[in-house]
Amino acid sequence: MITELLNVAQESSPEKRHQLVEHVTSLFVKGADSCRTEEIAIFNSVLESMLPSMEAAQKKAISEKLAPIDSTSHEVACELGREEIDIARPMLTSSNVLDTADILQLAKTMGQGHLLAISKRKHLEPRVTDVLLERGEKPVKQSVAANAGAEISGWGTRMLIKLAESDENIRDSMMERSDITEVDYDKLIDLMPEQQKIRIRQMRDENEALLHDLFHEAGKIVTSTKLERKARRICAKATLKEIRTGQRSLGKAVTQLSLSNNLLDVSFLLAEMSGLEQKYVTNVMLRYDATGIAVLCRAMGVEDSEYSALCRARTNHSKQPQSTVEKWTKDYEALSGKDARRLLSFTKIRLGTLQKNLPEGSLPS
Repeated sequence: MITELLNVAQESSPEKRHQLVEHVTSLFVKGADSCRTEEIAIFNSVLESMLPSMEAAQKKAISEKLAPIDSTSHEVACELGREEIDIARPMLTSSNVLDTADILQLAKTMGQGHLLAISKRKHLEPRVTDVLLERGEKPVKQSVAANAGAEISGWGTRMLIKLAESDENIRDSMMERSDITEVDYDKLIDLMPEQQKIRIRQMRDENEALLHDLFHEAGKIVTSTKLERKARRICAKATLKEIRTGQRSLGKAVTQLSLSNNLLDVSFLLAEMSGLEQKYVTNVMLRYDATGIAVLCRAMGVEDSEYSALCRARTNHSKQPQSTVEKWTKDYEALSGKDARRLLSFTKIRLGTLQKNLPEGSLPS
């Protein structure tokens, strides 16, 4: 079969070869999860052999189609990653076929467009971000700072904090990261305009009591107060997968679960999406105030109406009056996404510090 396909590719007109590539690519994409190993090898061999003769437009099209396919040939992925940026971008941004060594080599040798595309990958190791920060111009540096999946070395963090002195975008992005220290966070606050500096420090100080309760009382509260998993047709883990793949928004899932008073699975989704431990999210869900859950929901992009549905479920659980829902909703409308993301990041940083400062072998009460 492979010999026949390659003969057709060599002997046919450019138009026929173009059609063949489209046909093979289509079969490959449709059958990526079900094709046998030998079939995948055939598809990859044909694409490898025809890649040098493809026009730019066709290379761009197959790059877009093959970037999400993990069984794509390593040779094809690398070749497309070295092409001009319009062709290379899908591979550089999302292909899992390119490993860290591939990405590192591309980061060391390619231009700014390629560096920017690499900076948007879901995960980047520190040795890659170091190269991006060293070689990249302003847009690349800003992109690295804003990428929560980019691991940044100590050197990289120091560099970005220095750049934050004159770059508001980098400063704001770094204040929304949870992989910096409290000392770094304080340095970033010092770089803010005076009024913003006063406001964020006030919010942080007001949040300290909540942080203390989260850390020292979370396990006790979760153990003594049970949230029931309501009978329903919704599977929380399946819903989480839909949210992560963009098939459903977190807010819509929160609304649906809230309408069935299923606070346990709302806590599960918020914990998974925010990166906080389940016990901390359950703690803020069970509290009689709304500060913690409001910050968490706003930081995760839950809309006002979606949050209102959650408030009604929470007051039903705690037997609080309807007026409480109205107050919580009004307070939520006044909370900005940027402030909420900053507070969520500081919460993670602070909880990490408290955990590190525990005597060895002990656990928070």
